[in-house]
Amino acid sequence: MQRYRVTIGGVDVDLEKSDRQIAVKPHAGADQALKAEIEALAQRRSVQRHAPLGTYEVLEIDADLETVERERGILRQASSVGQETAVYHTSNDHVPFVPVGTIFVDFVPGSSTETRQSIIDKYRLQLVESEVDGALTVRVSRPSDDAVEISASLQDEEAVSVAEPDLATPGLLKSFSLPMDRLMDRQWHLRNNGQHGGQSVGYKNGADARVIDAWEVLGHLGDPNVVIGVIDDGFDLSHPDLATKAIHPWDFTRQSSDVSPEPHMHIHRFGDWHGTACAGVATANVGQGDVVGAAPVAQLIPVRWGPNLEPKGVAKWFDHMTNNGAWVVSCSWGAQAAVFPLHSRISRAISRCAQNGRSGKGTVILFAAGNADRDVNDFPNSLDGFAVHPDVMAIAASTSRDEKADYSNYGHEISVCAPSSGRGGWGIVTSDVRGTYVDGQGKQRPMGYSAGDYDFSFGGTSSACPLAAGVVALVLGANPDLDAKAARNVIESTARKIGNSVDYDANGHSIKYGYGCVDAAAAVKKALALSEEMLVADASAARVNVGSG
Repeated sequence: MQRYRVTIGGVDVDLEKSDRQIAVKPHAGADQALKAEIEALAQRRSVQRHAPLGTYEVLEIDADLETVERERGILRQASSVGQETAVYHTSNDHVPFVPVGTIFVDFVPGSSTETRQSIIDKYRLQLVESEVDGALTVRVSRPSDDAVEISASLQDEEAVSVAEPDLATPGLLKSFSLPMDRLMDRQWHLRNNGQHGGQSVGYKNGADARVIDAWEVLGHLGDPNVVIGVIDDGFDLSHPDLATKAIHPWDFTRQSSDVSPEPHMHIHRFGDWHGTACAGVATANVGQGDVVGAAPVAQLIPVRWGPNLEPKGVAKWFDHMTNNGAWVVSCSWGAQAAVFPLHSRISRAISRCAQNGRSGKGTVILFAAGNADRDVNDFPNSLDGFAVHPDVMAIAASTSRDEKADYSNYGHEISVCAPSSGRGGWGIVTSDVRGTYVDGQGKQRPMGYSAGDYDFSFGGTSSACPLAAGVVALVLGANPDLDAKAARNVIESTARKIGNSVDYDANGHSIKYGYGCVDAAAAVKKALALSEEMLVADASAARVNVGSG
């Protein structure tokens, strides 16, 4: 079993070559021929077909290593196969990482052009693209070349500062829905009065995000100039709660502005419904549908992702947000693998967005912490590269009883928590994809998580994240002069402590709750107070300038 130690995003990761999993992609126009080739393989061996990763088909061959290598050679020679490659794992969860052939390379500052060219030539690399920050995208030139192996060798070159293989790996939407009986149309997460729909079981007075209180502080529902970006799967932009608010929509799977949902995507057994629910929690219209988002008058940039977290593609999602003026970005997804170090290409794109977005003030980026009840940074057992990125706010989940949601991930990198579903509590009511479709058996089924226009049991950190994003949007609307770091500080410094005092360290941080449960009213009050302080400071500076003139 071969293993390569490769530094990815500053983390030394052991990439272990799978003994059984391989990946193949067809030559252009040879999809059906490759399908026939795989079916022929399945006649000879026991083969499991995993969900596709973009154009790659991941196959798991139940045979000894020698037999697997022999079958790899047969596939490599097949006329329908455009590329055959090994598959790697970062932990014993055996989630596939497929090297797509390109490598993100950066050189030590001051290294000469001759030195750089000699390294490119030494490894027979093809130049593909010059990146915005001066790095290069290169491609291995021979079908037998392994981008992981070459990256490991490149990292030993003194003149190379970064050499990371572009690895495709399946994504995982971080939703968590519990089976529920009918819930009355009451959004307790905005204001929890301890009794909803005639029921007090599962509720605790005040176990909420104080959103309605924040609207009362503001005297309105927020600033319509604020733009919330949501990266997710499909969006039903015809839904009354999302209609008229979308700007710059883009689907990076279809390469079009059509971000509408599709039924039966392999990544999610229910379909393509997650993005509509998340967008509803953050910014559902007021007075047009039956639910209200935390920031209901904000604009929405809906970006429909692809379930393949190939670095170059993911970087494009964040660059789209940077280039189109997102103030806040909500991401209720992550990698399927327990160990996912963040590729430098993705990390830099997130940093560009966080530092350069919103005309240089920075975009606040939030990620759902995840629903596996594990530490987001317990390397080598677990590592969520998105959650631990220094420019990301990782959002955990609390319940309608002000308790830690049983599934919620935790760790020192958690920023705050926000109300969502959880054991002993209630789920979240939000927008759902409308309409029906006909399944493969000719049966008509409802689009969305449930029949009708609304889901009554949404939850997980998937729901907590867009709720927190909506609160950030209210804060930035109250004080647009705040930069991203200042806005994050406002959210964290005003969060209310839940749980036990022993859960928090001397700095007021808890691995379960972060700095506490997001408190929209307190955050908006602080943002407004800071705005007044800024005005006073500006006026004082103006008087000094006039006096010195």
